[in-house]
Amino acid sequence: MTDTSPTHPLEVDTRRPLEPAAAALLQAVGTTCVQLDTAFVVAGATARDILMWHVHGIRPVRATRDVDVAVCAVSWPYHERLVDALVATGKFARAPKHHQKLLFDSGTRGFRTELDLVPFGPLEAPPGEIAWPPRGDFVLNVLGFQEAVDTALAVSIGADIAVPAASLPALALLKLLAWKDRRARQNSDAYDLLFLLTHFHDAGNRERIWDVAPDLLERHGFQPELAAAGLLARDAKRIASPQTHDAIRALLSDEAVYATLAQDLQARAFALLPGEFNDDADRYLDAFRSAFLSEPPVPHA
Repeated sequence: MTDTSPTHPLEVDTRRPLEPAAAALLQAVGTTCVQLDTAFVVAGATARDILMWHVHGIRPVRATRDVDVAVCAVSWPYHERLVDALVATGKFARAPKHHQKLLFDSGTRGFRTELDLVPFGPLEAPPGEIAWPPRGDFVLNVLGFQEAVDTALAVSIGADIAVPAASLPALALLKLLAWKDRRARQNSDAYDLLFLLTHFHDAGNRERIWDVAPDLLERHGFQPELAAAGLLARDAKRIASPQTHDAIRALLSDEAVYATLAQDLQARAFALLPGEFNDDADRYLDAFRSAFLSEPPVPHA
C-alpha cells in the first residue's frame, strides 16, 4: 500500500449517508460487475462527494445528481454485455441520444438517477481514447482511469455495501485532463480541482503532511493547507502512468494553458465561494504545479 491510501478501510459517516438512490445504484452496478468479473471504480463528482463529504465531512458547494462509474472493458462487445446485464436487472434503461448514460429507477415515481458509464482499457484506440461504435463519432479521453482503478479506495457506504472510489490524487489527474478536454463546453472541472487543492489537507492528511513532506511545509512557510496542495501533486505524480504523466506535465508546462487554468480557478472561486473568496487560488495551483514538475526530494541519509 502506498502512502496515497489510508491505513484502514474508509466508512461513510452515519450522520452523512449517501442518498438511498445513489447507494442502491452503486450496489446494483457492483453486483453486476462482480458477476462479469469486471473492474470498476466510482469516479468524477460522485467519488469527490463520497470521500470529501460522506467520509471526511467537507461539503462541496457544487452538487451532483448523476453517478459516475468507469469500467474496464476488454472490447466493445464485452462492454455491451455489461450494459445488457444492467438493463436485464430491470432497474436500468438506456438513455436516448447518450451513448454512455443509463437511467436508474430509484423507486421514486417520476425520478430516475443518471449513470455515466465510461469504459476504458483494452478497447482504447488509440491508448487513452475511446470512440463509440458503430460510427466512432463520439470520442472521449479516458487517460487516468486505469490509475483510478489501480489506486481505488474501498469505501463502506452502508450495511454490507462497499464500493471502490477513485482516490483524491487520481481525481486530481482526471480533473486536470477533463478541464483541458472539455473546458469550452463544461466549466465544473475547474471548481472540482480547486476544491481538491484547498481541502486535501483536511481529507485525512493533517498529520501525514508533517510525516512525509516536511520539505513542502518549509517551502510554503509552514502553511499546512498550502503544502498539502503540493503533497497532492506528489501523490498524483506517483500514481500516474507515463502517458498520463506526460499529458499533465505538458499542460502544467505550457504557460498559456496554465494561465488559462489559473484564470478559470479564480473565476470559479469567486462564483461559487463569494462569502469566503480570497485570491489564494493561484497559490494553491502554483504549489501543485511546482511539486508535480519538480524532482522528488532526496531522502536524508
